Amino acid sequence: MFDYVVVVVGEEREVRKLELSPPSNDVLRNSTFVPVPESAWNGAGNGLGTLFAIKNASAAIRKKIGKDLVEEVKCGKSVLIVHTAGKGTRNLLTRTCKNKALIKVPKHTLLEGVIKQFRDFAIPSRILVTWGDQFLLFVDRAEELRECAQTTHVMLFGLKTTLTEEVARNYGIQIVQCTGEAGCELLDFDDTRNYEVAKRKLQKRRGGEVMVNMGMFALSGVIAERMLEVFNDNLKIREGKFNSDELWQLWISSGPEPGAEPDSWLRERAEIIKKEVAEPLALIKSFPLSAKTVWLDYGTNESYYENMMRILDPDDVGQRMRAFLGVDVSSERNGCAILDSVHEAVEFENGLVKSSILLNSTAKHAQLEHACVINSKLNKIQGKSCVVYNVVDHASIEVADCFLADVFHPSKGRIRLKMRFGAEKGAKEKWWSARLPENEYSLSEVADMMKDVSEDEMLATKRMFERLVEAKISNAD
Repeated sequence: MFDYVVVVVGEEREVRKLELSPPSNDVLRNSTFVPVPESAWNGAGNGLGTLFAIKNASAAIRKKIGKDLVEEVKCGKSVLIVHTAGKGTRNLLTRTCKNKALIKVPKHTLLEGVIKQFRDFAIPSRILVTWGDQFLLFVDRAEELRECAQTTHVMLFGLKTTLTEEVARNYGIQIVQCTGEAGCELLDFDDTRNYEVAKRKLQKRRGGEVMVNMGMFALSGVIAERMLEVFNDNLKIREGKFNSDELWQLWISSGPEPGAEPDSWLRERAEIIKKEVAEPLALIKSFPLSAKTVWLDYGTNESYYENMMRILDPDDVGQRMRAFLGVDVSSERNGCAILDSVHEAVEFENGLVKSSILLNSTAKHAQLEHACVINSKLNKIQGKSCVVYNVVDHASIEVADCFLADVFHPSKGRIRLKMRFGAEKGAKEKWWSARLPENEYSLSEVADMMKDVSEDEMLATKRMFERLVEAKISNAD
């Protein structure tokens, strides 16, 4: 397990909440847990954001135990940094808990799952940086990752693929040469999301293989220290922005694409770091993950639903997901017939449920198929191919092919949000800024309203509505 687990959240209030209620000992084991805020610098990008997290975590650790995080890494300690800050606009459920990493999956939050998946992959003398809305179920041996990481200052992760327009549009592209040694040499890198640009780079690098860039990376203590020095002025005044992929691209690519705006500020700093990092270690390499790696992204409405449903699959992926989450598909006939489903802390009095994920919910009557019902108190629910999350209602609900979620505001009360699967793929002004059909507020309006509302206030308001619903259902009986 990692010596330190650093979780980057949006606000100081979230830090205090995590300090009071950290992930369980089963997840953290013996790691020192360090939540840090990003609120003092909103919009740093994950490049400067990672350095800011390292700086803030160092200050927190120094205050607690008198040690510097980077020095600890240089002396052999391992660190995991999980980024959870961000608006989480493309997953409606973020509005219910304010942080996408706290969205529920069976027996875990996304954050707990992210930490748990890496427990056996701690790398001595390295900082591993990842994101709080995706799972990676590895089949690679931890020793192979460590061997590669120890030969380079920066290690990226990639999945081998064929370059297509869809791949180029959705992912950063690594062009690599794998020779059988630890890791792959990076010949080129492209994060323009432009197929023609990526294709030209691949044609230049004859014999190069294409890998999807996974977005994660590992840093040596030496290069982390050098990056902190080079960007020290930005870290002091909390200004500037760049994403880590921009830095890798500047290190590897020969120059900007014709017509592209050159970022001289970042290019100058990239060159300084590149020149001053000494051999014998390589500057940057990539680790090719096995084709059997299961990559589960929960960042959008559609991907959340699809990956929840994959838990039920009888194939190898479904089996591995169930093993990872610690759940089984089972059937139960006790008032309500629940067939071929994953269910935990559920009380449905009567009805029929097929092939669904049910967590921490109650209902008088349920008629469900291929549905997710989570953290909800209901009277009657009829749903197919849907997600019902955090919903409290004494009425009869019918829902299909969409997300339904309740957000609880201390003065506005219950705010109901409904959104069709895949709507988040369209133009943002159509689903984020505009009010969707049947919704009283737009998602952006809800996000603004909830800015100064704490998790405790949201929960207290929900509890009040639950008592009201219980009374109304009881009175109707």
